[in-house]
Amino acid sequence: MARATTIFIFLCMGVIAASVSAIMLFQFARPAGEAFSLGLAILCAMVVVHLVFTRQRDRSDVSARVAELEERVLEVDQDVGNLEGRLTGMETNLPRRTREEIDPLFAEVEVLGSLIKQMAEAMAGMEDRIDEQDQRLVAPPQPRERLGHYEEAPRALGYSGIDRTNEQAPPPPRVDPEPRRAPQPPPAVGPRETPPDLALRRTIQEALDNNRVDLFLQPLVTLPQRQVRDYEALTRIRDHNEVYLEPVDFIEEATRAGMMPAIDNLMLFRAIQVLRRLTNRNRRSGLFVNLSSQTLVDEKFFPGFLDFLRANDGFSDQLTFEFSQRDVSEMGALEHESLAALADLGFRFSIDRVTNLRLDFKALSDRGFRYVKLHAGRLVGAERMPDSHIHPADLGDLLRRFAMELIVDHIETEAQVLEVLDLDARIGQGYLFSPPRPVRPEVLQGRPPKAMRRAAE
Repeated sequence: MARATTIFIFLCMGVIAASVSAIMLFQFARPAGEAFSLGLAILCAMVVVHLVFTRQRDRSDVSARVAELEERVLEVDQDVGNLEGRLTGMETNLPRRTREEIDPLFAEVEVLGSLIKQMAEAMAGMEDRIDEQDQRLVAPPQPRERLGHYEEAPRALGYSGIDRTNEQAPPPPRVDPEPRRAPQPPPAVGPRETPPDLALRRTIQEALDNNRVDLFLQPLVTLPQRQVRDYEALTRIRDHNEVYLEPVDFIEEATRAGMMPAIDNLMLFRAIQVLRRLTNRNRRSGLFVNLSSQTLVDEKFFPGFLDFLRANDGFSDQLTFEFSQRDVSEMGALEHESLAALADLGFRFSIDRVTNLRLDFKALSDRGFRYVKLHAGRLVGAERMPDSHIHPADLGDLLRRFAMELIVDHIETEAQVLEVLDLDARIGQGYLFSPPRPVRPEVLQGRPPKAMRRAAE
């Protein structure tokens, strides 16, 4: 096609040059030599211009091909770098995994060896005792006059032995009419019966009264792209010295004192404010908000909680309520009814702080749970979960069968990222991507509605 086009262009140039020569010869009555010279010059000029444009077009095509080739080379380099990272991670983790799998086997072999050794020693001792009993049965009785070494020694010290001639039978054992009862040990005090920490309780109440309860956000990213997908809302309390207290420091005492509904009230109101700011910026990121099971059964707070959520039903697809595995396992009929009311409004749930995988994922999915958070140390690290009936590597596929998603949190190293990717996890969270950061004060303005405040109080 290109060759035919070139031939057609040169024919057109020849026709143009011949036409110019004919015009100069017949129209302007110029000499034939001058007319043919002018036509030949015009033909040469057109050929040169065509060659110049053709060369520029070829150069642009070559440059485009070279740029495309460079992009392909960069992509190959990135793939090679990722492959090298994975190989490095495999070289680093393979000996550790092999050692973790072989060490228990060696320990069991050592235990079996020690048991076999103890059994052999016990059998040898039993054979020796049998031989001694056989010798005692066969040997003749020793005369009384011949005393052994251990009988001669007391007599040398003046002890003549026990006179059994006037020995009477021992009296019968005395039986008490009513046996004495053994003293009962004091009842053990469980973890929920620890005495209250009045100082910490006072600190929590002062933080609520003086608006020293702050909201922190930590992103949840997609893997391997590491793009921000959602955020988790974390609660921090400041004491009078402006020192932050994390949830692990105050949640138990706040639950014991019945303050969790007030804290959840404030956190929910601020979460809605954050979602409004994200929506105004055309960002559809969701928000995970931790909720206490105590809030679900609070008759004063929960109705106002539902009314506030109905007034903000537009955020149901962006707001996910998170419960710990301990709270989920201890939920009763009232908690399940409250969860059903939230699920009817379109809200989803997540379960975190998972310590074992003996969970009924189908029942959780039917109740509205869509996410399961698992510690990276329990998924790929040395901290295993012995009570689990499924290997963590198969957890992601199992959850997807029930329309749930696995979130791996507490990711702190690149090696953990590679291992998590090998286990087909799609969402990650941890200090490697970003630590929790406080929300600016200008975003968190205003106070919850009066109905919710009165219910929380």
